[in-house]
Amino acid sequence: MVSGAATPAGAHRTALSHKEVRDRASLLPPDLMHEVAGMQYVLTPDELDDLLSDSHAARCRAWIDSWWDRRDPIATDGENEARVEHEARVLNAQATFGRGAWPGWDDRGEVLVRYGAPAMRSKTGADVLPPGVLIPAEELWYYPKFNVYVRFHDTGYNGYAQYQESVQISLDERPRNDRREMASKHLRDLPMDYMDVDIDLTDAMGAYRPMADAQYDRFMRSVHGYYDLVDEMPAVYPFDFPAMHIPAFVSVQRFRGGDGVDRVDVNTEFHSTVRPMNVRSQSRRFVTTSVFWNQKGKVVARVARADSIGTGMFAVDSLATVINQITMTLPPGTYRMAVAVQEEGSGRFASARREIDCYNMDNGVSMSDLALARTIDMARDGSPFNRGPLEVVPRPSGQYRAGHSIPVYFEIYHVGMSDHGGRAYRVEYTIKPRNAPHRSLWSRMFGGSDEPLQVRSGFDAVAPGPDDVVHVSAGTGNLPPGDYVLEVAVTDGATSRRVVREASFHLLK
Repeated sequence: MVSGAATPAGAHRTALSHKEVRDRASLLPPDLMHEVAGMQYVLTPDELDDLLSDSHAARCRAWIDSWWDRRDPIATDGENEARVEHEARVLNAQATFGRGAWPGWDDRGEVLVRYGAPAMRSKTGADVLPPGVLIPAEELWYYPKFNVYVRFHDTGYNGYAQYQESVQISLDERPRNDRREMASKHLRDLPMDYMDVDIDLTDAMGAYRPMADAQYDRFMRSVHGYYDLVDEMPAVYPFDFPAMHIPAFVSVQRFRGGDGVDRVDVNTEFHSTVRPMNVRSQSRRFVTTSVFWNQKGKVVARVARADSIGTGMFAVDSLATVINQITMTLPPGTYRMAVAVQEEGSGRFASARREIDCYNMDNGVSMSDLALARTIDMARDGSPFNRGPLEVVPRPSGQYRAGHSIPVYFEIYHVGMSDHGGRAYRVEYTIKPRNAPHRSLWSRMFGGSDEPLQVRSGFDAVAPGPDDVVHVSAGTGNLPPGDYVLEVAVTDGATSRRVVREASFHLLK
């Protein structure tokens, strides 16, 4: 929106206060004001300022829709799981902890919107301690996945508020009787001793067990850890946890598919344990879906493929690698694409998205993308990776052992004919570090070379017709482990026209 353009690149705007957020949100229609009330916890300060810089309802809705669209964990299934989970939490916060004032719930609602329902929720009633100090009713929430406790106290007419630390001395340097103050502005002068948390911690049978010093210190670190958690991860959803993710890699290559269209290969490589999910399952089934949208947001291609992995009871630590290829044809243009791998029965998934340009490969000499391969061999009956006389098994991860050769496949189109009737071309390739350092002043002035070791090679060839298939084995020589770029250039002998393609790969130890 407008305010974003006025902020210098790399600069951070001052975070809006609670009052500023409420005042700006109040200019919006009620439904949008309610939506902003929940989104304020998941947006960065810059994003929140950007959203609220424009009170035009339609533009705000478009901004919110775009923000959620970019964070859809599985963009191929037609449902934005992140937005659905967030909106369910907001409704739950309002229904369970609602109050009339902004934002529509007390502090418990904020924590619920950020992290969902706690694994443990303990309540205590109000009490009076000598000499007449009122100890308000409390709640203690525990999130084991983060190992943090969140404490609330009852302010009476203003709902529950979080306890917050107002002393800046580190925990290890504080005496055990150090006192804190409540966060509530309504009870700002009421001190609180954290030692009273003993009454909230009971064993599995409900019996009270006082905490030892070490237990108390661990508890205190967990209490203060909540505020670090908010800084690091303002909101977390069930699908954010590593256990829900399938290790996967995706690569996309474009080839000439005929007059006016490209053949697009979407290659996916993922890993799964062969241990069965339950004693009766004999396989694990995965569905890979690839979807392409045009610039107007219309789905122009959707293809799904299922893969099954046989399981074994005694192969607990074994991994299976699955490589599949989804092929479709698209006319030249720019597309948004998404790929998702979903395991049936477990909810685990992998997801990737990117923007893809399909080339016009009918305008003079041209070449396809570079397909980094696992193997390139003679075609086999029934193989889904056959390319004419060759079987090209892709390696979407782009990972190879240092010193090993890298099989590369590509196609050349519309090679020109010389006056002698031949169709000659030259292939040159270079391997260079992805993040090559700049040459030093000494090497630029005196001709020395401090460039990292590179690999260069080339050869001349004659095409049997206007098109040709090329596969090379790019040697990595003595290149150390790291990230590299393979650049291949093809020069047409008849027209001297030169076309270049690149692909990135990683050398392992």
